[in-house]
Amino acid sequence: MSLAVRVVTPRKIAWEGTANSVTAPGELGEFGVLPKHISFLSTLKPGPLTIDTGSAKLKFKVGLGFAEAGAAQVTILTESCEEA
Repeated sequence: MSLAVRVVTPRKIAWEGTANSVTAPGELGEFGVLPKHISFLSTLKPGPLTIDTGSAKLKFKVGLGFAEAGAAQVTILTESCEEA
């Protein structure tokens, strides 16, 4: 099982695809999401976002925003996203 991941900024979809895991910079600390994760919503602080696709670990730097996670999807809404 994998996660459907979407990273969205005000200007574009910065990345969209499937992943084995996602690690993001939550306001209260870094958190990771795996398939079958319990649903939750978190605020994001600026920092590193890592998306593990199985074949590669993609690294981004994100700004303030929100993350919504569930059993099969992760959506990152952020003011900025750059490849790191």
